[in-house]
Amino acid sequence: MKTGWKRGFGLAAVAVGAVIVAGGTVAVANAAHGKAAKRQVAKRLVRAGVHADVSLIRADGTTDAFSVDRGKVTTSSSTSLTLQRADGKTVTVSLNSSTIVRGTITTGRPVLVFSRNGIAFRVGAPGRLLAPPAVKPAASKSPVVHVQVSFVRADGSTHTASLDRGQVTAASSTSLTIKRADGQSVTFTLGTGVHVRGKLTVGHNALVISRDGAVVRVLAHA
Repeated sequence: MKTGWKRGFGLAAVAVGAVIVAGGTVAVANAAHGKAAKRQVAKRLVRAGVHADVSLIRADGTTDAFSVDRGKVTTSSSTSLTLQRADGKTVTVSLNSSTIVRGTITTGRPVLVFSRNGIAFRVGAPGRLLAPPAVKPAASKSPVVHVQVSFVRADGSTHTASLDRGQVTAASSTSLTIKRADGQSVTFTLGTGVHVRGKLTVGHNALVISRDGAVVRVLAHA
């Protein structure tokens, strides 16, 4: 295992983490506006979510997928970690030489585990869960243009959240179409409850945040 966070984890991962632990899409909207906001979002909302499956699409068309689990450690060793989530589920993940651990894994204490195919690649332990470092994305990584999250709350309820960002190609009071940098055009229905921050202008950029299939917030940028 390695200690410390690998440089280049990226602002996108921090924002995704806010969705994961919070089950909230507005959290990500706030997280997009600076380090202090990201930290406040995490501190305020980290208690809500216990599991998430996350998929990403980058501007160059590459994809990534991983899971996140939050709970209390029941057993741990140099090669595995078992935690119990607040929804009653027990999760075991493998640890290897590539797993990055921040903090100290202690039986009975909380952890936040990022994993792919049952192998943990990030583990956050007490004292490190609420203040992820603000780091710039690695130059070699293409920007994230789409995030899809399916998450479970502590009460067992399930929800989805998604983010899309791209250039506005059409906009009205009831719909919005953006073209993402991966070449995909996506059209969204704007209901009466959608909060739009900024002015939607063709040719300008927009970030669209949806929850359970419905748009809840749009951030427009010049």
